[in-house]
Amino acid sequence: MSRISKRRVTIVLALWGVVVAGGASAADGCDDWTFLPDFNCAERSPRPSNAFGPMGMPYLFEDPHITSGLNFVYVRHELPENGAFLGGTVNVAALQIRLALTDRIAFIATKDGVTIFRPDNPIVQDDTGFMDMTVGLKASLVDMPEHDFILSGALRYEIPLGNDEVFQGYGDGVIIPSATFRWGLGALGLENANVVAGLGGQVPIDGKANSQSMFWNFHIDYGFEVTNSAVKYVVPFLEVNGLHYTKGGDGTNPIHLSKAAGGGTLTLATAQAALATGPFEGADVANLGSPNIAGHDLVTFGGGIRLPTKWGVSFGVMYEAAVSERDDIYDRRLTAMATWEL
Repeated sequence: MSRISKRRVTIVLALWGVVVAGGASAADGCDDWTFLPDFNCAERSPRPSNAFGPMGMPYLFEDPHITSGLNFVYVRHELPENGAFLGGTVNVAALQIRLALTDRIAFIATKDGVTIFRPDNPIVQDDTGFMDMTVGLKASLVDMPEHDFILSGALRYEIPLGNDEVFQGYGDGVIIPSATFRWGLGALGLENANVVAGLGGQVPIDGKANSQSMFWNFHIDYGFEVTNSAVKYVVPFLEVNGLHYTKGGDGTNPIHLSKAAGGGTLTLATAQAALATGPFEGADVANLGSPNIAGHDLVTFGGGIRLPTKWGVSFGVMYEAAVSERDDIYDRRLTAMATWEL
């Protein structure tokens, strides 16, 4: 195992240990600034029971609630046959970690894990490797329980610790500011319906190595309450997610060639020119620093179902596809989640 890989595993295990171990006894008299409230405040409820989190664009679209827990994410992409990779698959498995430091502020680790890249293009190397790691803080800016509304802001840093064989580890990292709100629609007579929407950006420290973009997200759901069952709600939902690229990189990041093609690497710009694909990017999974990507948009539409249970674990599955002219890595995408919250 490489030094970077060992460091990644150590970081993830340490964060996991903090969440699971936590504090011991619950105490009374908690306020907005009690440290580790999910472990120390017996009466704390981090989200209403009928408030359900989004699933699309999971590395960028952040739930606004201040929670502690673990979220296992599995994403399977079927790559477009008319794209640079001529079809194939990208499978990603990740463990997201969230820890409420106070009632208003949380530590979040929203991107990590392993990528299994299997392109159909015979000249491109298939490989397995680690993803970059994204960590940061989330703060509740407006919380109005009487109106079933919450607005939170987050500031994250994507650390380039991943393997370039799976299009990670480029540049000096990316700053990710974002804001997300949830509004419960009970005032409109839809007691278990929610709208969750967000806006954010990806600002690279090295503008030559990574692309710059804005992202936006919209989620709507309705929870059908279930009685006398381990499942508390059946929650169908719809989502629209988008990326607008404002600036591209210089296209010098390496693309690894297969042994059949002689091995070695090509720059991204050279590969794009040779394949005549035009600018190509990795959506929320990879930031390739593609040249001439500025002004392009990727929009996806999808839906799925969540199943919150009485054990504090929620299971979900989502299917989505690109509805914009460009599709990048989105021929089809399947996302599955298992979310545990205190």
